Amino acid sequence: MRAILLLARTDMPKRFSASSALNASLCATLLFLCALAVVAQSGRRVQKSVPAPIPTPEATPTPTIPSEKPKPAFTFIVGLDKFDDFSRISLNAYDGVLRSCADRLDNSPSVKAEISTHDLSRADAVRKAKEEKEAYVVWLQLRPNTFTGQTGIYDDPYNVYVQYSVFAPITAKLVTSGNTYPDAYRNRRGRVPTSPTNGDYYLNQAARGAAERILDHFHLRLPNTLP
Repeated sequence: MRAILLLARTDMPKRFSASSALNASLCATLLFLCALAVVAQSGRRVQKSVPAPIPTPEATPTPTIPSEKPKPAFTFIVGLDKFDDFSRISLNAYDGVLRSCADRLDNSPSVKAEISTHDLSRADAVRKAKEEKEAYVVWLQLRPNTFTGQTGIYDDPYNVYVQYSVFAPITAKLVTSGNTYPDAYRNRRGRVPTSPTNGDYYLNQAARGAAERILDHFHLRLPNTLP
């Protein structure tokens, strides 16, 4: 009996030590798992919320400023002497010839045409050309379309043609000259009446023809619009 008690006493420390080791192992395992959980939590990044885009106002288109008209290659000053031998021709007819020639010249994009505010004789046109630095002077004159070069009392005062001369600036050198005839644009079957505001239609067409010949000389002519 005593031997059994002694055997039991000697076996108890062994069981106690084995239980303590198992408990220690469990505690260590739990501590390790807790450490892993803490490390996993600390390593996980918090996803930041993406801010909503701020709407930007639409840009107001800037108005385009029209470019200035380029400087013309040629400038013409158109003048005419209204006080000659054709007193029976209306002043509107003279004005129509002057405007028609200047307007046709000004139609070219490389040309600027101005109308002289004063009546010009040939001497005045030469003098004005010498005063100009860049502008050419175009001088127009209505001449009788007769053998004598004079208009009789019973003759048609509108039976005339347009004579043109172009004088260079500074030197007043005659650059080009010529004649244009209203009959080239007149329908023989009838005649367009003279307008109280625009003058004589056929004289105006002859003046435009003179302008086109001037443009031809300077190689500035647009496509022909006249017959």
